Amino acid sequence: MIDTGKYEGHTEGPWELSPDDWVWAEHLFMQGNTTNFGNGMLITDAPLLLAEVKRLREGIKQLTVRVEGMSTGYKKPIVKALKEMIE
Repeated sequence: MIDTGKYEGHTEGPWELSPDDWVWAEHLFMQGNTTNFGNGMLITDAPLLLAEVKRLREGIKQLTVRVEGMSTGYKKPIVKALKEMIE
């Protein structure tokens, strides 16, 4: 489970890599003789990925509340599975 609290205070996105950043990043992302630009793109999208994790967790919490209100025998395993996803 990712502790999103450790990212509090990060620089809000969007992030962009300028050509100067790539010169620096090239040394960090070299794989053999090839620069792995995918790593740079993943870093660039970090704020978006963090926002998506937070959005999904909130959605799971809201769904858990809805399911808890259901009157069905399947409720307990559904709620348990949802809670495990966000813990």
